[in-house]
Amino acid sequence: MLQVALVIALGAIIVILFRKFDLVFGKDESLSIKSPLSQQLQDQQKKREARLKRKLQLDRALERVRILKRKGEREKAEKVLLKLLSFFNRRPEIFYELGILYLENKKYKNAISTLKAAINRDSKNGFFFHALGLAYLRNKEYQKAAENFDKALHFNNKIPYRWADLAVALIELERFREAKEAIKQALEAEPHNIRYRAILESVEKKIK
Repeated sequence: MLQVALVIALGAIIVILFRKFDLVFGKDESLSIKSPLSQQLQDQQKKREARLKRKLQLDRALERVRILKRKGEREKAEKVLLKLLSFFNRRPEIFYELGILYLENKKYKNAISTLKAAINRDSKNGFFFHALGLAYLRNKEYQKAAENFDKALHFNNKIPYRWADLAVALIELERFREAKEAIKQALEAEPHNIRYRAILESVEKKIK
């Protein structure tokens, strides 16, 4: 009888231990203890997921801005962009979209300051520099316009309208021969472009 009692007691102890570690149900509690490295990896994964989520939210919001602009609802588009800046004030693409909106609305000084903010956050984007050049051009600051068009071309000199806009700024600065060379670059890419041909004719008349 004593041996039977000892066996039963031993069995009870084993069952208790197994349940404690969840081995009865296929889970080892000891594995749930996280090492500093595993915790760090998990934190990094959570941060990546959070960044991705915010990026998707931003992309959807910017798409909404473009839809509003196409509908002619520019005031609503501006409000959305300004609200976005309160949440994503480090994202250059928001400043760029707002700067383009100001440029299209002929608010050139606002466009200049906003596009500068975009460049301060990303100084390696040729589109930002070209848009700033356009804002200066519309505001009749031709030297600054030419400088920014030139910077845009530094990033990509295969975009013909960048050469054409540089030519326009150079004409206003009366640098006609440089303007002619610039518009020739645009025409090499798009030889049948009516606007580019008109600029070339204009600058050739001024040279004569």
